[in-house]
Amino acid sequence: GQAGVTRASVTIVFKNKDKKASPVGYEAYDEITVCRQVAIGGRNKYLINGHVAQQNRVQNLFHSVQLNINNPHFLIMQGRITKVINMSPQEILGLIAEAAGTKRYES
Repeated sequence: GQAGVTRASVTIVFKNKDKKASPVGYEAYDEITVCRQVAIGGRNKYLINGHVAQQNRVQNLFHSVQLNINNPHFLIMQGRITKVINMSPQEILGLIAEAAGTKRYES
């Protein structure tokens, strides 16, 4: 593992220029940021545009714009982040390829 690593954070920034396709309630924003912070011990914190949000609110936001949250690699659930932190670079690449849906095009 990574000595001294006590937390991880990932932020996704979505461009929100097409206001007709904006998630309900986010039409005024040019960008929508979604952040997940995970600390050792399983403490999770989600933020939408810098404001603390419940996990179901984040999932509802993704669902409202037709992102497939049912993909097993779309969100890394509690208890699996340690496994991801300890993955080799090749395993991480495989995880990203599978989550992005590009793995099926490999020969």
